[in-house]
Amino acid sequence: MQVEHLARMAVGAVCLLSAMVLSARLVERSFAVEPDRPWKQIWFDYKVVAVCLILPWALSSVTALTSGAIVAAFGGGFIHLRADGWWFAPSLVAYLLAYDLYRYWMHRLQHVLPWLWSIHSLHHSAETLSFITGARHHWLDTVINAGFFTLFPVLFRTPAEIILVGNILTYLPDTCAHLNVRLSLGRFALVINNPQFHRIHHSLRPEHFDRNFAAVFPLWDVVFGTVWRPAPDEFPPTGLADGDKPRSVWDAVVWPFRRLPGFAPRPSALASERG
Repeated sequence: MQVEHLARMAVGAVCLLSAMVLSARLVERSFAVEPDRPWKQIWFDYKVVAVCLILPWALSSVTALTSGAIVAAFGGGFIHLRADGWWFAPSLVAYLLAYDLYRYWMHRLQHVLPWLWSIHSLHHSAETLSFITGARHHWLDTVINAGFFTLFPVLFRTPAEIILVGNILTYLPDTCAHLNVRLSLGRFALVINNPQFHRIHHSLRPEHFDRNFAAVFPLWDVVFGTVWRPAPDEFPPTGLADGDKPRSVWDAVVWPFRRLPGFAPRPSALASERG
């Protein structure tokens, strides 16, 4: 019975994922910023994502051990978010804001520390954004975050139900931020992450470098001075300033290692070199 239940869950997950991908492709084809993106390039991104998801999964037992050991060493969370009764709503709000703040600063570190940027730059090498770009992260990115950057679970002991609801609420603004759609939220552009707001973060234009880091709430970019409010028709080209990009799936797998020992220059550094 347990095997049958798992099989049904797996089939359901595949169906849901397929429906999401097809819906995203339909929206992108109807309202694209870059309407002539070749299918070969889209298929390449899917292959990179598949490989970069399989490798962390294969190492998941190792990352679970290391992260579990780190969290346990600090007592399993200093702040206990309660989910019982009326505590659920304020705990959920606290979780959403705190976790998004944590992700904001982790993202900034990925652009500041050269060794993290050498990994994260694979994500920024996408010259055209799409729904699948949101998952186009190097496998080491996932392994390092899951296994060693455990500050949030060290600080917060979070009930599973809050994590579940929180993930559902943040899924759309986070996952759909890379959609290839020409959509401007106008005066509401800084309320929640959206494709135009996040496109600025991937921009090739020097004035956009190190801007709009937030995963869900642009509030953090406003507070810490990294916000760029996009103009209604502002949809800049994207990619790495030096034009580098993976030429094959294997190139993507070994991406940070082939760029050693000099490391990939950060966008801000490339801007200063140009200027």
